[in-house]
Amino acid sequence: MRLTFDFLSNGGELGALMRARDWSTTPLGPPEHWPTLLKSTIRLILSSSHPMFLWWGKDLIQFYNDAYRLTMGPERHPSALGGRGRECWDEIWPIIGPQIALVMSGGGSTWNEDQLVPVTRHGKREDVWWTYGYSPIEDHEGVHGVLVVCNDVTARHNANAALERMNLALTEQITQREHAQRHEAIQTTQRLRAEQALREQREAETMRLRSLFEQAHGFMCILRGPQHVFEFANSAYLRLVGERTLIGKTVREALPDVVGQGFFELLDGVYASGKPYKAGDLRIELQQAPGGAPTQAYIDFVYQPIVENGAVGGIFVQGFDVTDRSMARQALQHSELRLKEGMKAARMAVWDWDLHSNDVVFSDNAPELFGASWTNMRHVWHCIDPDDLKRVELARREALQSNGSYSEVVRLRRPDNGQLVWLQVYATVVPDEAGHAACIRGVSIDVSARKRAEESLREAARHKDEFLAMLSHELRNPLAPIRSAAHLLAMAPDDTARVKMSSVIIERQVNHMTSLINDLLDVSRVNTGLVVLDKQVIDVHQVVLESVEQTQPLISERGHELVLDLPAEGEVALLGDRKRLVQVLTNLLHNAAKYTPGGGRIAVEVSHHGDTVELHVRDNGIGVEAMLMPHIFELFRQEKRSSDRSQGGLGLGLALVRSLVLLHGGHVTAASPGPGEGATFSVYLQKHALAGDGGEATRGPGSHAGEGLRLMLVDDNKDAANAMAMVLESAGHVVRVEHDPHHALDTVASFAPDACLLDIGLPGMDGNELARRLRASAHARAATLIAVTGYGNKYDKASAVRAGFDHYFVKPANTAELIGVLARIKPVRRARQEAPLAERIEG
Repeated sequence: MRLTFDFLSNGGELGALMRARDWSTTPLGPPEHWPTLLKSTIRLILSSSHPMFLWWGKDLIQFYNDAYRLTMGPERHPSALGGRGRECWDEIWPIIGPQIALVMSGGGSTWNEDQLVPVTRHGKREDVWWTYGYSPIEDHEGVHGVLVVCNDVTARHNANAALERMNLALTEQITQREHAQRHEAIQTTQRLRAEQALREQREAETMRLRSLFEQAHGFMCILRGPQHVFEFANSAYLRLVGERTLIGKTVREALPDVVGQGFFELLDGVYASGKPYKAGDLRIELQQAPGGAPTQAYIDFVYQPIVENGAVGGIFVQGFDVTDRSMARQALQHSELRLKEGMKAARMAVWDWDLHSNDVVFSDNAPELFGASWTNMRHVWHCIDPDDLKRVELARREALQSNGSYSEVVRLRRPDNGQLVWLQVYATVVPDEAGHAACIRGVSIDVSARKRAEESLREAARHKDEFLAMLSHELRNPLAPIRSAAHLLAMAPDDTARVKMSSVIIERQVNHMTSLINDLLDVSRVNTGLVVLDKQVIDVHQVVLESVEQTQPLISERGHELVLDLPAEGEVALLGDRKRLVQVLTNLLHNAAKYTPGGGRIAVEVSHHGDTVELHVRDNGIGVEAMLMPHIFELFRQEKRSSDRSQGGLGLGLALVRSLVLLHGGHVTAASPGPGEGATFSVYLQKHALAGDGGEATRGPGSHAGEGLRLMLVDDNKDAANAMAMVLESAGHVVRVEHDPHHALDTVASFAPDACLLDIGLPGMDGNELARRLRASAHARAATLIAVTGYGNKYDKASAVRAGFDHYFVKPANTAELIGVLARIKPVRRARQEAPLAERIEG
């Protein structure tokens, strides 16, 4: 049964021969085991209509396509397919052998024009002229083969030789004519006959040359005069330009689509200077059909001035369409680029280790991943954790015994900055022809992020377990005094003093348990989005007084000094939920009271600057350790306690504070010089303007009375978009969330936003391009554009301004500042019914 392989599909006669051949008897082995680079190169050769030839590997195994077969005689085709290069081309090896060796050694490409390389075909030795190039087929491991792109230019060479002979003949004839003119008086008849013969000879030579030009593989044309009028163009030239009518037209008339590409200017320069111009692999755009879309081609060409009587009279154009060759090279370059980008994105490096010399070669991205690119494996071992190194060596010894593979995760210390990197190592033993282990080929992937995530999960699980244990302890603690009080009631139900004492104990412990349960329920409701704020204009002064009232018993019990620094009543207002803001400040005061030793000092300070209100709760208590500070607002996190757990609580208060403040569009911070140095917790909220006389809430400068904005929020990060949308909705705005920029453009007409908040790093179309398109849209031209992005340098900001953005925020955006900017935006006037405020419109 005949096997088929995707990369050997099609290809005409040579494709069929390759599929039919038993490759297992060759050094290459079965095709399914061939390297990917060899497969992709053979597919390129078979799919090309240009003569192409490949020597592969150290034996220079040969492949070629149908177009190249036409240049070979029966002496070599089909025996050359799969054969060794030197054996096949022994007669011309002194010519081509050094060129092949140069390319295989990494010396780069070669190019030969009009090169005599005689070959034997059809039973005789022929002088054949070639224009050909040798290109390396290589990857990060080195050069594996030589790709030949060639043209048999014998016909063109012979035509040029004939043209030289014709010029010599013409010169001789002109000399004869001048001699005849001196004897015109006595040789009139001979002169006329000579002139007629000369004309006939020139016409015959011209016709013969044109016939040769017409048969040439490359394109040719003759241009006359300073306007470059087409006098002749062969079939190859007509195919290149789309079979147009050219003769008698200037180049600018016949080829208007080439204007502006520089070719006509080069012709003008050659005509003026009389110096030829030569170029290779130059891109040209042509319309193959009138009014059609331009197509790209790549050409090698020569502009050769035609000199007559000492002056340039025209230009001879000759060249080749090398599009297939150029596209093949570009495809290889793009493939290499994609491979490098993929390895970079995957944080993966590949390497080869020679077991005999201990030399190792890493891919180019090794310094980025490992901090170095070693050349000897012993240097690598010094950077690997000793315990991991022992484990890897054991796995490697087992793999060497069977020429197998091994996989391990190791820790590597970067030599450049000392950072610890976790690597997933996959390695395979590669044997030599005798079956002995020669080298190890491997891949190392940076899995540090995964390891850190696993550690974070373990840490989170540990904190959860600690919290559950603490919750169990806190819920059991009140049960003991409640049970004791119940026993006292049962033992002496008529003892009034005991009954009263028992009632006080039960009530106090029940209140404690209720407080714990309420904290749990509040956290649950906030985290699941069930808390709905009842927003009203409230006086900050009153919020502080209510919070102090609730915490005064605990503060007094512990003998703390409480200092208040507040604005006057009615001076500073917020738009928020009074109950929840009192809860925020109460939790912060409870926290300060619990973690400040008896007789300490607690201060509450309220200030306002511009559009922001600041609430600071300061204490001189036990402070916060530096390691806890980044996690202090997280669930299940709590400062260390003494063994008697005298402070109580579940560590939920600060997490609840952060969540409630975020719902109000603000943010909260914590600061502490260190253990024993006290702590400061600060809340930042958006200020609400007050009327100067009646105390009723009014809107600030540039506000739009009683009307929220229609906001379009475009961000491909769904969590970030939804969180921001909740903040904006809580400020009274209508928000439409879009995750795809193209869909945002489709829906902008129906939504008609007052302002658009755009991420810059969007998929498919970045935020700057989206801003430009919105500016060009009739439905968003007047909207305010706000960039909310992770890009923060001055060049990114300048690009955003040029794209049309009015404001620029770097993530994480200062919520108070953002809401302040929105408060100064006026709605775009529109004649339509507005959607109700606080509506979420999902795109």
